[in-house]
Amino acid sequence: LVDGAQPGDNLFMHYSGHGGSMPDDNGDEKDGMDETMVPLDYQRAGQIRDDKIFAELCAPLPSGVLLTVVMDCCHSGSALDLPFTF
Repeated sequence: LVDGAQPGDNLFMHYSGHGGSMPDDNGDEKDGMDETMVPLDYQRAGQIRDDKIFAELCAPLPSGVLLTVVMDCCHSGSALDLPFTF
């Protein structure tokens, strides 16, 4: 989704599925828990932590790119691990 994104681009991601939480593995969560997306193959591949979602979806975006994300799942309020809250 984010590969090749340029200033002025508008990106959209929607996730409807299971969300979860698990103990923080790197000490960056005030509540001690990472929020997760629970993919279909989670028993084999594991849950997707908020740190990984941020690193692969948000951090690589250049300035001037608008990313809209709709998370229809439990624990979605901080699933992108953004450095601010509303």
